[in-house]
Amino acid sequence: MISLRNFAAAAAVLACGLSAVPAAQAAQAYPNQPIKLVVPFPPGGGTDTMARFLGTTLSQKFGWDIVVENRPGAGGTVGMGVLARAEPNGYTMALGQTSNLSINPYLYKRISYNVAKDFAPVASVASQPMVLVVRADRPYKSVAELIKYFKTHKDQLTIGNAGTGTVGDITGRYFAKEAGLDVLHVPYKGASPAMTDLLGGRVDAFFASAPAALPQLKNDKVRMLAITTPQSIPQFPGVPPLADTLPNFEAASRTGILVPAGTPKDIIQELNTHINEALKDPTLRKKIMDEGNVVLGGTVQDFADSITNDSAKWSGIIKDAHLTINN
Repeated sequence: MISLRNFAAAAAVLACGLSAVPAAQAAQAYPNQPIKLVVPFPPGGGTDTMARFLGTTLSQKFGWDIVVENRPGAGGTVGMGVLARAEPNGYTMALGQTSNLSINPYLYKRISYNVAKDFAPVASVASQPMVLVVRADRPYKSVAELIKYFKTHKDQLTIGNAGTGTVGDITGRYFAKEAGLDVLHVPYKGASPAMTDLLGGRVDAFFASAPAALPQLKNDKVRMLAITTPQSIPQFPGVPPLADTLPNFEAASRTGILVPAGTPKDIIQELNTHINEALKDPTLRKKIMDEGNVVLGGTVQDFADSITNDSAKWSGIIKDAHLTINN
């Protein structure tokens, strides 16, 4: 016969066990609070726009509460420093890109984060190529003709860029090395003045980002010689890959989601799964592509590998060019 005391003790244990079930389920539910998405650039730019597109799609498809927070400064290093110091609980992520993951760590003398130690890659989002642009009245109609012209005439090719250390600048240096050309790199404060000087004949060529090149597609004063994707893309019909002339040439500004190092692997995988699902959405894909990007996605390892490979490529070019920015 069960005594009243034993029955009471058993009932108490059972009650504790039952109450623990919903508590455990609640602890495992993710996300159960807003997720901060740090954008290391000002509002209105390409990275900010992409982050808001992605955040809106995640919210609409899965009911997640995504809060975009702009933390600009020092070429994106301020915002990435915010991510490095955030709690690794899955509620702070950032949209990083090639500049602040694979260029700035080798360009700036002082930087507040270590990519390998402070961040955990989650998923690639998109890749934004560069476009080699020249004036339409120039005698060269292809990359091969441009290379031959400047080697034959022994002239110095001048290439404009949107600023020292930008992806366009590093791409121009990569091109000069691969083509074996004597090049003067001319930095501007943004794409607009660089394009203006190209049209004015003050520079010979310009490696423009896809968004800067898109408005020039119907400009009969501009000729687009090549794009830096491995294959042609629909946004730039008829523009061949630069790799057709210089084999394996590829350059792009890749964007992807990262979280602080130490974030639980199951949360990272859940984020990766949902981001990849969001990137299948036709509306989101169109918005990303309309900005001149190639939609990516892929595994956590895919994104980690792209950061590693880009860092190896760009760090060598930066070192060879003796580029440094004091901050």
